[in-house]
Amino acid sequence: MRDGMSRQPDSLAPILTGGRQRLQIGLALLWAVACLTFWVWWLEPAHVVGTGRFVLVSGLLGWVQVLGLWYVAFTLRAVRSIAPDPVSGRWRVAMITTKTPSEPWSVVRRTLNAMLAQDHPHDTWLADEDPSAETLAWCAAHGVRVSCRKGVAEYHRATWPRRTRCKEGNLAYFYDHWGYRDYDIVSQLDSDHMPQPGYLREVLRPFADPAVGYVSAPSICAANAPENWAARTRLYAEGPFHGILQAGYTNGLAPMCIGSHYAVRTVALSEVGGLGPELAEDHSTTLLLNAGGWTGVHAIDAIAIGDGPATVGDMVTQEFQWSRSLVTLLLQYTPRYLGRLPWRLRAQFLFCQLLYPIFAITMAVMYLLPVSAVVLDIRYVDVTWPAYVLHAAPPALLLLAISWVQKSSGLFRPVDAQILGWEKVLFVLLQWPWVAWGCLMAVRDWLSGRFVDFRITPKGEAARGRLPTRVLLVYAALALGCLLPVLAVERLDVAKGFYALILVTGLLYTATVVVIVLRHLSENDWAFVGRVKDAAVQFGILATLALLAGFTTSARLAEGVYGLSIGAGRINPVEARFQVAGAGGGMAGRLSYEWAIPWN
Repeated sequence: MRDGMSRQPDSLAPILTGGRQRLQIGLALLWAVACLTFWVWWLEPAHVVGTGRFVLVSGLLGWVQVLGLWYVAFTLRAVRSIAPDPVSGRWRVAMITTKTPSEPWSVVRRTLNAMLAQDHPHDTWLADEDPSAETLAWCAAHGVRVSCRKGVAEYHRATWPRRTRCKEGNLAYFYDHWGYRDYDIVSQLDSDHMPQPGYLREVLRPFADPAVGYVSAPSICAANAPENWAARTRLYAEGPFHGILQAGYTNGLAPMCIGSHYAVRTVALSEVGGLGPELAEDHSTTLLLNAGGWTGVHAIDAIAIGDGPATVGDMVTQEFQWSRSLVTLLLQYTPRYLGRLPWRLRAQFLFCQLLYPIFAITMAVMYLLPVSAVVLDIRYVDVTWPAYVLHAAPPALLLLAISWVQKSSGLFRPVDAQILGWEKVLFVLLQWPWVAWGCLMAVRDWLSGRFVDFRITPKGEAARGRLPTRVLLVYAALALGCLLPVLAVERLDVAKGFYALILVTGLLYTATVVVIVLRHLSENDWAFVGRVKDAAVQFGILATLALLAGFTTSARLAEGVYGLSIGAGRINPVEARFQVAGAGGGMAGRLSYEWAIPWN
């Protein structure tokens, strides 16, 4: 916080109050007790079969619960601004959106109309990389001002600041020429994010506190969610983050600017040298402003709705670029500013910037563990599956209950984001390989001194496209990596249960491939977009995985379920029987596994 300036104590108020707050606290305490109970049981010395293996699995479980603790702790602290409605004339205000040549004018025009319709006086701006005559004429007719850096070499540098082919450089031209001089507060929006009525009023409200240098707003990419399943994946997965968790960061930490829809106090932005570097300029700008002593507020009720990725190809490209950009920030820029932050913010920014790499490593290890168990016929811990489920289920169910209270209180963004759903499950499977690749490329860029340009996600009518086969091949390879070891390795001694676990993983990746192909077709009116060769390869992959998954399930699922059911007493859906010698007697003495469930 800037010298001589402190946050007004009465400018924020808890979001959860009364009975809802007491219920949330009660559930959080029960969750903590359930977690403690789990660890007391898990850490019993009798469960250790090998120190290294036990520590590895314990570390994975511990990380999952650290994420849960982070979520529970900060959602309990959620606050919102209770400052009065902003008064006309108190600040000179601008709203601005950006446009690149690849973004359809029809999409940007809708956003500009929504900006013009805001009920607080302001100037509306368009930062267009290369405005057409149609764009200039429309803007002139509607009172929209235009900023354009085209042909100005100073704003087309190869690296930050004022980088070419980057939103930061585009907006820097506006701030340097008009923003800092003519305005006190500027609200930025992505070209496809239409601010809803009252948006500007809500993002201005927290600036009544002079210590506030920026205001973040929820990133709600829901406009195309009914039509595009790829858009729903991240939308549902991040619903709590853009709502109550960001509101929790407001209370003692730094809410994160996401997606370039945030507002800044221009004197604050000018003091820290302007917008931050990289594709993730939203995150880096948050870092710079906090390092400069300014604080932020999350305007949970400032609603702007934009487009999510229309295809899986667009979605994984975003994940690759964002992970690459955040790790680049971590390696190249964060060390310059970390020392200027208080310890709590150092911890937060490091935690947020390390999330992608840790997530990628965690998912990779979780993928490899059951495969290794089958190949090597090993166990990682001496516990039965029923006992594990009995102890691990209560913390998970209580987290779901906490989320339910928050959603029912209208604190997700969007408010209808699902707590459970197939899209959320597939999002994790879809996301991690590209996050891992992005993190690795960031390390390579850092070591080599290279930099990259970024791809703009297609929007509106530009979003329809073919399904890249290479994207499909990644998930096909992951499915095969699970299914083939199950077929290849026989006669397991101690790792039978991993047959079932690895089969479930393989079937999930197979289902991912099926959903990608069939949903892409259905969203394109069952017309294949691409080359005939692509269609042949994709349906060949589909058929191969479906046949292999069916055969593998038939061959090994019963044995795997039998292994998992050990320790369940008489509740075992599978029976193990010794085969008797028949003609030739080659199979005599081997166990066979038969379902004990009366299917008919």
